[in-house]
Amino acid sequence: MTTTPHPRDRGSISLLVAVLLPCLLLVLALVVDGADRMRALARADAVAAEAARAALTALDTRATSITVDTRHARRAAQSTLAASKHRGEITLEGRTVRVSVQHSEPAAIGLLGTSHQVTGHATAALGIGTSNPGLAP
Repeated sequence: MTTTPHPRDRGSISLLVAVLLPCLLLVLALVVDGADRMRALARADAVAAEAARAALTALDTRATSITVDTRHARRAAQSTLAASKHRGEITLEGRTVRVSVQHSEPAAIGLLGTSHQVTGHATAALGIGTSNPGLAP
């Protein structure tokens, strides 16, 4: 026994595909663009962290306590930013360095814009000695 489809059911699958397929493609495009933006932000944060670490290599050991030589620290951070072809802002406060980096990447799909303009941030603080007495010699 075979059943014949009702005349109103003809084409209902193609209508469902015609509605759902664009929605699924839109969601996929949003996921890809969102992942692109997160990747750009991670890159900006990594560049900022590297510049902050580079700034902490400029130590002033001439005084009785070890401090950051602000002039050399700023130069080290700026050269790290220049080597990675980024622009940024460097703030030095005592033993703490804060770096903000502007980064731009073209978008893969462009649904959220043609490029991703993000700002990465990093903070590095100079630590001297150890906080765990078990590690001390």
